[in-house]
Amino acid sequence: MLFDAAGTLIEPAEPVAEVYARYFGGAGWQVPPAVIRAAFGEVFSSAPTPDYPPHGDGDPAERAWWREVVFGTLVACGIDPRVEEARAAACFEGLFRHYAAPAAWRVFPEVAGVLEDARRAGLATGVVSNFDRRLHGILDGLGLSFGFVLTSADARARKPDPAIFREALARLGMAPGEVRHAGDSPAADGGGARGAGIEPYLVERPARDLRGFLAEALAGRRK
Repeated sequence: MLFDAAGTLIEPAEPVAEVYARYFGGAGWQVPPAVIRAAFGEVFSSAPTPDYPPHGDGDPAERAWWREVVFGTLVACGIDPRVEEARAAACFEGLFRHYAAPAAWRVFPEVAGVLEDARRAGLATGVVSNFDRRLHGILDGLGLSFGFVLTSADARARKPDPAIFREALARLGMAPGEVRHAGDSPAADGGGARGAGIEPYLVERPARDLRGFLAEALAGRRK
């Protein structure tokens, strides 16, 4: 069983726009959360894939990607970060640290029970997420354990690129037909998993949560 992270296992403990508004305000920029919400959504959804190095550590590329998202959100809010680059950089560092803390996230209600039932059933579990290496500490701090956690920083590839799923299959030592993947994004999780030959399960709470994913995984094993 493979799981996406944000939106599937965990979600921000506070609305993102409110957190950004707090950090922007601390830097001297008073921006209403509603304005930030629209700006962040536009910038985040249109941001290009990080420029991963061909070899070595992909984490700096993910960090640079998030810096561009924060700076782009400032620009979309009518603030030029180049005018006060030191303040903008400090604001980014604060936000990056904020979302590294497990307390900045909360676990969806059914997750702990699903993972415990999966372990009892002997199902292998792993995480495949478009995230940097902060995710390892976040999940540990929230008490969520898996056979492995594979971020896009680790794989130097982002969903829907099937390369990250192929790396997950190698870590599991399993064939695509033996594995299912749960996630909340039709494109990244659904399309990416199918591109690697893995059957996806799209989370659409409250109608479809991870209990349905576990039931399908157990039913598939009995066939």
